[in-house]
Amino acid sequence: MSILSRISARAGHGLIATLAAPLVSALVSIAGAGAISPALADGPDKVAAGGRCAALAELELKDVDVTSAVVQAANAPVAGAHFPSMTGGYGEGPQVAGLPAFCRVSGSIHPTADSAIGFEVWLPEDNWDGRFVGANNGGLAGSINYLDLAFGVMGGKAAASTDTGHRAHAGSGDWAQGHPEKVRDYGWRAIHLTTVAAKDLIAAYYGREAAYSYFIGCSNGGRQALMEASRFPDDYDGIIAGAPFQGTRSILSFANVIQAQLPEGAALHPEQAAVLQAAVLEQCDALDGQRDGLVEDPLQCGFDASVLACGDTDSPGCFSAPQLAALAQLHAGYRDDDGRVIAYGLPPTGAEVGVPVAQFGWEGNALVQFEPDSDNTNLADEVLTNFTSPPLSSSSTLDFDRDPARLAAALGGDLNPQPDLTAFFERGGKLILWHGWADAILPPEATIDLHRQILDQSGPLAQRQMQFFMVPGVQHCAGGPGPDTFGQIGAPLPTQAPESSIGAALLAWVETGREPRTLTGTRSGGMGMAPQSGAGKERLICAYPDRAVLMAGADADKASSYSCQAPGEPK
Repeated sequence: MSILSRISARAGHGLIATLAAPLVSALVSIAGAGAISPALADGPDKVAAGGRCAALAELELKDVDVTSAVVQAANAPVAGAHFPSMTGGYGEGPQVAGLPAFCRVSGSIHPTADSAIGFEVWLPEDNWDGRFVGANNGGLAGSINYLDLAFGVMGGKAAASTDTGHRAHAGSGDWAQGHPEKVRDYGWRAIHLTTVAAKDLIAAYYGREAAYSYFIGCSNGGRQALMEASRFPDDYDGIIAGAPFQGTRSILSFANVIQAQLPEGAALHPEQAAVLQAAVLEQCDALDGQRDGLVEDPLQCGFDASVLACGDTDSPGCFSAPQLAALAQLHAGYRDDDGRVIAYGLPPTGAEVGVPVAQFGWEGNALVQFEPDSDNTNLADEVLTNFTSPPLSSSSTLDFDRDPARLAAALGGDLNPQPDLTAFFERGGKLILWHGWADAILPPEATIDLHRQILDQSGPLAQRQMQFFMVPGVQHCAGGPGPDTFGQIGAPLPTQAPESSIGAALLAWVETGREPRTLTGTRSGGMGMAPQSGAGKERLICAYPDRAVLMAGADADKASSYSCQAPGEPK
């Protein structure tokens, strides 16, 4: 698969599957250890809870059909619900089990005649902590996110997920052909209406509203998070938007990756990712004062790619002249004649090789476009050819001078997050943005620019109610040689601390005013697959633009050995 097929298959479902592997194992082991006692599941209020649950099927809500409301017994398999698969989408992985008892509500929402927004709401039967969390969707969505639902009820939270109005593989856009209302449902309406329905169901079931509401997402989930903050500022009290897909703006970056490699001989090959990574590390690893396999800030790298030139050889360990030109465009992105950025590029990071699998790195994304056995259908083309009628363009023929404005006019209103979050901040909302510096799919600099725009357009409260983290060596939402585990997937469990979980940090910020200035990230070491060297190493993650600097003589693998310093301060 090519770059945007992999966004949907990896950054959407497959990526979450990879990231979730140890988390799923943890849920299964918790259940197997009998962490949920029969007394809790079968206590004296069980019958009453079952009656309350069943009554939700009769609840009358605007444009909502509740098709099922049943009590899910503790520890039992959840019918039709699967954790993400390592090889495909939802429905192919291990069946969800090992959860506390909850009321499972399923239904659909029909805001228009062409809308069929599927949703599920899971309501803990016992020990609800008064919180609600909305689940995110990767790629082009198309299924319920059972992993996020499971984490919600495991942590005592009510949780809701939607398929965003269609059932399909997250890399397919065929459902959008001739269906502008479905595009709108995917773009923003489904998440909002599912949130509204979930809050009504929560109030009906518990007899009180949720005290706090949260949304945690990455990639397309990061886009969904920001669409909520800008369009519906009352929906959530706290939001995490990781590596946000920025709709048509990101489509332009994907097109740049493809067009850079169209000239004859320009296509880069997957095995060249390791060559590029070694050269970047040689030049830039030590810029932060230590050689540790991480480039703290790739924008400071100043990488000289001429060292990769083949000269008179045709060795696979070098780059031809057309390939060097393609690499320059991949790094630089595309600017118009006035120097304005039209498409951000992928900076030299020293983490180009995918960890723990190729799909996290350049060799699984940017460098597979023209391999003989690759599937060159990509998510950019799925959007360009299916979301507009007639199709505006394709990723290989897109005209960077003409088409960006046409694309934004056609789809920007439904797909693009807006940087004016004034209303969200004025009602007290807290936002955490983050991005991995080594993201090989969505350019990290695009999120830096979005952060700057939010500060510029959202008033003085944005300075106090938004926090931003750039994480060195971390690839798309996870993976890479950096500290790629910091509680960024799903609702936090009660055992997670704000110091090491970005989700727990958000809760503490919203509910106690404790602003997150640092996080402790840990290298996962393979995320449940083949173990990688360096598992368990810690790193301090500082709020941008500060950087983590190792104290003299300290242990480089402990977060406590670092301090945060502003750019330009002496190391």
